[in-house]
Amino acid sequence: MNLAAHPDDEDGSTLAYYRHVADDVAYSVIYTRGEGGQNEIGPELYEALGALRTTETERAARILGTQVFFLNYDDFGYSKFATEAFERWGGEDDVTASLVRLIRKLKPDVLFTNHDTVTVGQRQHGHHQAVGISAYNAFALAADASYRPEQLDEPGVDLWQPKRLFLRLWRPRVGTAYDVKVPVSTPGASGEPASEIAIRALSQHSSQGMDFFVKSGRARPLEFTYFRLLRSATDAPLDTLDIAGNLPPNPHVGTTSIPYRLDSGRIPELAEEALTIDSPVATPGASVQLALDGSQLPMTDMYWDVQAPEGTTMETGEDLTLTLTLPETLTPTLPKQVQQYTRLTSRPPIRYVLRERESDRIVAGGYAPVEIAPPLVVDPLPDAVRIAKKPLPFAVTGTVYEPDIEEVVGSFETVDASGTVLAASQPQRAVPGSDGRFRFIFKPVLPPQVEPGTYTVRATVEAAGQEPVVAEVPAQYLYADVRQGLNVGLVESYDNTLAETLDALGVAYTKLDSTALSAGDLSPYTTVLVDIRAYLVRNDLRQANDRLLDWVKAGGTMIVTYQKTFEWNAGYPDPFDREVENPGDFAPFPLELGRGRVTYEDAPITLRDPAHPLFNSPNRIQPSDWSGWVQERGLYYPATYAPEYAELLAMNDPGEEPLTGSLLAAKYGDGTYVYTALALYRQLKVYHPGTYRLFANLISL
Repeated sequence: MNLAAHPDDEDGSTLAYYRHVADDVAYSVIYTRGEGGQNEIGPELYEALGALRTTETERAARILGTQVFFLNYDDFGYSKFATEAFERWGGEDDVTASLVRLIRKLKPDVLFTNHDTVTVGQRQHGHHQAVGISAYNAFALAADASYRPEQLDEPGVDLWQPKRLFLRLWRPRVGTAYDVKVPVSTPGASGEPASEIAIRALSQHSSQGMDFFVKSGRARPLEFTYFRLLRSATDAPLDTLDIAGNLPPNPHVGTTSIPYRLDSGRIPELAEEALTIDSPVATPGASVQLALDGSQLPMTDMYWDVQAPEGTTMETGEDLTLTLTLPETLTPTLPKQVQQYTRLTSRPPIRYVLRERESDRIVAGGYAPVEIAPPLVVDPLPDAVRIAKKPLPFAVTGTVYEPDIEEVVGSFETVDASGTVLAASQPQRAVPGSDGRFRFIFKPVLPPQVEPGTYTVRATVEAAGQEPVVAEVPAQYLYADVRQGLNVGLVESYDNTLAETLDALGVAYTKLDSTALSAGDLSPYTTVLVDIRAYLVRNDLRQANDRLLDWVKAGGTMIVTYQKTFEWNAGYPDPFDREVENPGDFAPFPLELGRGRVTYEDAPITLRDPAHPLFNSPNRIQPSDWSGWVQERGLYYPATYAPEYAELLAMNDPGEEPLTGSLLAAKYGDGTYVYTALALYRQLKVYHPGTYRLFANLISL
């Protein structure tokens, strides 16, 4: 059993070795769904990102040959301290108990993790530390009858003592002690080395940029993975090439479940075209029909063996069709970004195998491609809504899954903290499209006397014969002045937050494509705004960077939001040509990024130059404008930089020295160059008023 904090933290090479080479049972346990990270392929964040990363993790697990479980703890972003993680996760004992329960259920002989048990500051994520600590504690407690005895009343949950707990050592140096090295370059049954299987699995984590990492050739197969023994409950001697060496056979290996055998690839899948289903989404109480194409089957004399939710009735036709009538009480699986946190796995709820009639041998199997949805679903609302003096459209969308629903009615209201309704809309009616989709547009407006602040927009969607669906979203009534005559050139990456912010501020802007960057007339622009991680995904930006700096020198203002060391610093391979290195001179004066970050979103802020225009024009930035940030202050702060840059802010996490590189500004010729490591995009995404004003000042320089 491998233990990891986030999707893609799993030790893929070792998992692939023990599944494909040693043919052992392998499980992967992920504490979170990765919803607090960045997204390198699109604008989804938070729960929507968690759903995306869950799907990626399951695809990777299928390649590795493991079954993956999620403990569903909150990924609240980067943390430096295990104490913060445990505090947010309900306490150290709650986290330990969740792992104990899974150990008692799955009964692994060996636990291993990449995550240490010690607090090591920025060298290791606080979530990782929490995994290491809970693993160390759970190792013994799983066999302790006095610990959480109520767990033992659950079917299949019994006292169990793992035999060994290992820590993976990433890069053992000469003289570094290790106890076991696993030869992960060994080929599996298919002839492919385990470490190369792991690279294929790693590429599934696209939202974390791992497919790009693999395609660029940076992910190289390992020869060995190295381990240090942390805890042991056996006298069996260690085998220096096998973390499970010399252990007796596990009596539970022969009783692994059909879901495990499906997920680990031990049961052959049908060809995709061999199985059809009459509807990919069903409501509780509905019937669904599965049909098989005999020409695509390995044999015809078979029968269905189905595991479906309790209360499901089944009827088999003569031509191997299967009709399932689902129970009225069935828990939905959609929308995924809501329902995923209620389950340890996210597989569809209906599993099947096809058995040879004569011998009962399993011939093939899989998951019926059907999700369960309520009759009426309202999509999760945006993270926040901006209310302005000029009404801005706010869309509420959803899907009707019950065929009898011919019309839906939507109404909206805005309420204050006390629940008082300040504004309400007239009901709107919508007829669902052929795909069941519907859409309402609401323009929230508050009475003139209402002060700027935080409010709630509540949407209610109704249909005849159905319970109303109510959704709420925080709303910010805010204002931010911008300098008149702005014309912004936006170098967009994979995120859309900056474009949405410029739209909300009413600022004219153009998205700069490759032609505009390489040969377009830049003189009409007052400001060029470079999106997060643009130097990773925009080769045209990298090629045209000198041209942009010349434009700054001639009088323009260039604002670069956070990048990472990999795409910025000299010495790292160019993301688009690994045969060459990053030039290291993207900024007009030397500026090298580090790994410093301030993870406490309420960390105190010091203005090092309170008179600077960034804090005064056209909006005066007040101390309250730094309150209420989400997730973090900033990340990948510049580590070293030339004296030409003015340090405008200082901040730090508890017990650490202040970092002064989060917002740097330099005069370059007749223009201004700004680099900021602040997590502005997260604040702008939720319409944080103070960040809106700071951003307005930035583009108004």
